[in-house]
Amino acid sequence: MNSTSLFQTGSFRQAAHYIHSHRGKTFVVYINTRVLLADSRLTALIRDLALMHTLGAKLVLVLGDGTLIPQGTTASGQGGLHGTSHVTDLEAIEEIRNAANDLYENIKAIFSTSLANTPLAGAKLEVACGDFLKADPGVDEQAQKDSRRGGNFSITQTALQRQLDEGSIVAMTPMASTTADGLFLLSGTELAMHTACALQSEKLILVLDQFRLPGQQEQSENHYSIDEARELVEKLPEHKQEAKHYLRVAIQAGSKNVKNVHLVDTEKPGTLLEELYSLDGAATLVTAQAYEEIRPATLDDLDGITELIQPFVEKGILVARSRKQLELEIDRFDVIERDGVLLTCGILYPFPEENAAEVGCLAVHPEFQSIGRGSKMLMHLESKACKAGFRKLFVLTTQTEHWFQEQGFESAKIEDLPMQKQVLYDDMRKSKIYSKTIQ
Repeated sequence: MNSTSLFQTGSFRQAAHYIHSHRGKTFVVYINTRVLLADSRLTALIRDLALMHTLGAKLVLVLGDGTLIPQGTTASGQGGLHGTSHVTDLEAIEEIRNAANDLYENIKAIFSTSLANTPLAGAKLEVACGDFLKADPGVDEQAQKDSRRGGNFSITQTALQRQLDEGSIVAMTPMASTTADGLFLLSGTELAMHTACALQSEKLILVLDQFRLPGQQEQSENHYSIDEARELVEKLPEHKQEAKHYLRVAIQAGSKNVKNVHLVDTEKPGTLLEELYSLDGAATLVTAQAYEEIRPATLDDLDGITELIQPFVEKGILVARSRKQLELEIDRFDVIERDGVLLTCGILYPFPEENAAEVGCLAVHPEFQSIGRGSKMLMHLESKACKAGFRKLFVLTTQTEHWFQEQGFESAKIEDLPMQKQVLYDDMRKSKIYSKTIQ
């Protein structure tokens, strides 16, 4: 979302919609170790996070995995992406805690200094860094007996939530102290997932480095339901273990009622903002809810339908409808919705005496007219007509006759219309008639 496109009216309205919907919501953001170690990318990311916070999002940052482990440290457990490491060496524990403190101070410093010469210069952002984790009693003994299991930990949810409610950004490192002076280094992604679940976070965001799924040119082409993500994991080749891991984290979070998990690559600056504040997004999404839904319209959709059809009314493509008329016809409308935004609407008028139905008021959001939303709605209405037992579908159009021909409609005459529609035909509009036999 560059500065030019942002201030185009449509893009700015999209951003405003998401600013409103994200305000007050909690987002847990996992930052991959390679991103933490890439100074320029980390600075750009923190600027974006600061803007998100200023716009009202509550942020919990989980800071990587490998940045805390001193070279030569030995520990039981699996460690890394997949498990928990148990560290008992006192010197190593001190080094790890010092590394965590250095990481916190670096994050705080970037939040403070990176905003200079930006619109957020002078903004006072509080970053709360601390130990919001504790190892469960008895974990040391069990971990030593079975290193494959690793340590258990819990999140001090009340203290963490208090910091968020007081307006702080919370930063956490994936480590938990034990009662016997030991230390558990946790999987950062596992911690992020559990934190998102504990806080009933609206989103879990995995900020990654060079994350791209095979066969896709753009990240924004990727959006998956939980079942689709599971299928993708099975299809990915063995050398894509890191991608498999992140997808499994997303699947697990989605299965535990985190609505959306975003896997964001930081190669392109601003990707996080584009993903969260635009309708199309710019990253890979695993969602526990319908990404895009075709559903019957309700009275709550009146404003959205009015906004969809108005440009087509002004061009003379659609007949003007009063709000009262739309209210009376709302039960006949179907809409395609994404993130609370209506992309497409359409209506089916039945003529049971002639075993026919008319497609009317088919309108597509201007930014989605070239990616098949009109065809998707037309196919839905055709299927709906078939299920109702109709055998003929027709449409009247003034400007889009070629598009309807591409959808299988053929030219027809006024005499081919149902009698009731013939009586209502407006000679002044000179609409062309197209029909299609359906089964």
